Amino acid sequence: MREFGELLRTHRIGAGLTQQQLADFAMVSVRAIRDLECGRTRSPRAETVRLLADGLRLDDASRADLQQAGGRAAGRTAVAPPAPAGQAGLIAGREAEAAALSALLTEGRPEAGGYESRRLVTITGVSGVGKTRLALEVAGELHFRHGWSVLWHPAQPSPSVDDDQDTVLVTDRLPDPRLLEAHPRLRIVVTALAPTGLPDEHVFPLGALADDAAMRVLLTHVHRVRPAFKPEPANQAALMGLVHELDGLPSALEFAAGWFMVYSPQHLLDRLRTNPLDPTSAHLRDSLRRSLSTVDDEGRELLVRMAGGDDAGPGRSLRDLCVRGLVRRVGSRHEVLNLVRAAVLEPMSGPHLAGGVALTGPC
Repeated sequence: MREFGELLRTHRIGAGLTQQQLADFAMVSVRAIRDLECGRTRSPRAETVRLLADGLRLDDASRADLQQAGGRAAGRTAVAPPAPAGQAGLIAGREAEAAALSALLTEGRPEAGGYESRRLVTITGVSGVGKTRLALEVAGELHFRHGWSVLWHPAQPSPSVDDDQDTVLVTDRLPDPRLLEAHPRLRIVVTALAPTGLPDEHVFPLGALADDAAMRVLLTHVHRVRPAFKPEPANQAALMGLVHELDGLPSALEFAAGWFMVYSPQHLLDRLRTNPLDPTSAHLRDSLRRSLSTVDDEGRELLVRMAGGDDAGPGRSLRDLCVRGLVRRVGSRHEVLNLVRAAVLEPMSGPHLAGGVALTGPC
């Protein structure tokens, strides 16, 4: 049997989470996660194992394996309480989106005539924009305020659904649409780079954070590596420049914050303006590669033209790029995200670009 710490680390990395992100999702201290993964703590409490499994959104089989590795018998799977709202979970600036998504899912109550509309909602957007975090926030709202049951992406095609209560299934996989036919009180929220194309799907595009929210997220991550750092008039322009250069994407802001241990805000901004896709930011490049891989040939051609400065006329391809969060509306025009533009125009050369994301070369 694998050690608990090794199994925990494998699940965390497989979910694409840092130790801090898992701590936020699971409501467990990052120190506890670090001690478990390195083997300093070998006998976690049953409640800790449950919270970690919930934060990782493990299916029943994986949850049982984790419980067994922790020396706990696998019991009945509990309803997974999502991560809390607020700065600890870095949900800053998503209040309007959370309210709108919650309203979509709670429409069509039985007393209003049924559940025909908004039962399948897909949150789309560029990788790293915070789709899963928003889904967690709304699931928590439905669970704690409305008493809904919450299910995470189950491995089984037919998860256990209680038809006597409202239930929301949160998944990053293609769901079986027959679940909605079989369970009238079930809602499904999918987090994906692009629409699933399933019948009766409601697409919920998620854009980048507004400037003020992005600044709060950036500073929260900065304080984790430089607790004494303070925004002040001398660095305000550079901080805002970083927010703009990184498109307000939460994952990119978190990556940039780690460099505050080495660079001043202005030096970091200068470096990013020289090369937004720094060779050391492999995860950022990989994330963009995943997003760009969902675009068809016509959309790729449009992206290349827009990245080169051409204006985009209305059409299906432009809509598809907007839905994927690769393009945003600014006034009366549409523009490509800075990081997406860098990925599109990046030369396909250099050891760090093996299998790179550039759309101007072979894909």
